[in-house]
Parts: sequence; structure tokens; C-alpha cells
Amino acid sequence: MMHRTRIARQANTLLSRHSSALFVKTLIPPTARAFTASAFRSTDASGQASGAKDPKDETPKAQSAKATPEAILKTAMTFVPEYGWTATSIAKAAESMGYPPILHGMFPGGGADLIDYFLQDCLNRLPLELEGRMEGLNTAEKIKLGTLTRLGMIAPYIDRWPEALAIMGQPSNVPMSLNHLAKIVDEIWHLAGDTSADMNWYTKRASLAGVYTTTELYMTTDKTPNYQATQKFLERRFEDAAAVGDATNHALQLAEFGAKSVLGLLASKGIRM
Repeated sequence: MMHRTRIARQANTLLSRHSSALFVKTLIPPTARAFTASAFRSTDASGQASGAKDPKDETPKAQSAKATPEAILKTAMTFVPEYGWTATSIAKAAESMGYPPILHGMFPGGGADLIDYFLQDCLNRLPLELEGRMEGLNTAEKIKLGTLTRLGMIAPYIDRWPEALAIMGQPSNVPMSLNHLAKIVDEIWHLAGDTSADMNWYTKRASLAGVYTTTELYMTTDKTPNYQATQKFLERRFEDAAAVGDATNHALQLAEFGAKSVLGLLASKGIRM
């Protein structure tokens, strides 16, 4: 009973945070849109900064200086399937790079910092993944392809994704979560060639946000080969939306349904928030 009460209390908090007003505030209007290439330094296959010396030859202080957050988080992603979105994955990454495990203290947000890195990395990779693949497609087909491509980036971590959703649903992490959701839908529309500069700019993104979140949630329960059921589910969501971004009220209903679905999924898996 106490567990259910805690879930209900967190549900009310999350739903209020996922209001349409808060989500719209996270969207970047066309005049201010300025996505850049990856801000993270390039690293070699081990996750160590290119050209760096063997960490074992450095003093602890020098090791800490060269153990860039980006390099550690990149390596930590390889430990997520086993240890989840946790400080343990970060500590294991630091240790595998020859640094003291205590360096996980560089990330006070723990798993939230790791998720933040992953979502930003996905945003940076999306244009590269779609390069040359949208030619000859109409807008609706481009949006579908962009959405499926972005969802595909979660596949390697799908068994751990409910855990990530639980972390993103914590009140202190909701602003970060909404910010990334806004960037995802904005980038997909941008890559699809959207040039609107009126109210439709916002409604299109709000509608796609609802479609994306509900499909992402469905994907965590999909056991079919190559996520065929998820692809069909996405098709139905686009049909439900009639035309992506066409109706403001319907878009907001989809977004609200997405927030409620997050809570329902987490509760069904017994995940505490």
C-alpha cells in the first residue's frame, strides 16, 4: 500500500510537470534554433582521449585531469546492459580506463548524467544515420523514418530502458527529460524539411512528441523480431493523429497519454520512483 501511495504521489507530480505549457517552453523556436555538431571530444576505441598517454603512467591528480567526463561516459555505455543506468556503470568505466573508480564522483547525478549523455549523443548521431535516406520520400514518410531511426538507437539498451524512464521521471530530472524530448521531435521535423514559422511549428512537435513517447513505451514490451510490432504500433499512432501536427487538442491529448503510459508501465514492472 505504501508503495502504491508513493507511485500515485509521484504520478501526480510527473503529470503536472508534463503539462502542455511546460513542454512548449522547452521547444526552441525556429529563429533561435542552433543545433551544433557533437560538443564531445573525439575518443579512440577504448574511450580514451586521442593521443593521451597510458593513464597508469600518470599520477592520480594527472589521471583525474585527463579523465574527461565525455570519455568516461562514452565508455560507461558499454557497462549499461550489465549494471544499468547507475553510478556503478560509471565507476566500472573509469576503472577499465585505468582511472580510480572513485572518479564516478565527477557525476553527481549518477544515472541521470549517463542518460543525459546518451540522449545528447543520439541527437548528434541522428543526422548522420539519416543522411541520404530521405531522398524521394514525402514528409510523412520522412517523419516515420526519422522516428523509427531514433527509436532504434534505444534497442541495444531496451532491457534497461524502463530503468532509464524511471530516472527521467523523477521530479528533479523532468526538465532534462522534456528538454531532450523537445530536441528529438524538433530535429526529426527539421531533418524532414519543415520550414514552418507559425503556430503549426509548435503543434507539429507536440503531436510528434505524443506519438514518439507512446511508441517508445510500447517498444519496451515488444518481443517480436526486429520490433515488427513496434513498427505497426507506430503506424497506428500516426493514423490516430490523422495528420502529424494537425490538431492542437489532439496533440496535447497524445502527450498526456504518453505521460500516463510512462507511469503505468513503470508501476506494472514494480519500479519505484
